[in-house]
Amino acid sequence: MAVWVLLIVAALTFSLLTGALEARGARRAQRRLLARTSTVLHPLPQNGYRTLSASPSRRASHLGALFVGFLLVAYAIVLLLQLLWHILSPWF
Repeated sequence: MAVWVLLIVAALTFSLLTGALEARGARRAQRRLLARTSTVLHPLPQNGYRTLSASPSRRASHLGALFVGFLLVAYAIVLLLQLLWHILSPWF
């Protein structure tokens, strides 16, 4: 039970940090876009394709998927470590 609590806390921390970094990057990109004063005469900006900001529900589902993915990977690692411990413990 304690392992599940630790995994959930770690996954929540991971999701929150990912969300904070994503929000910071989005704000920085928005500031750069607003700071650009040159007039663009073609449909594409100077640095490549335009990116549309994702809707809040799409971002929330992305962070939820990151949370679940982190839990699955952490659980798989725990299972592999338990298997390794079960195999190696008779030798020590």
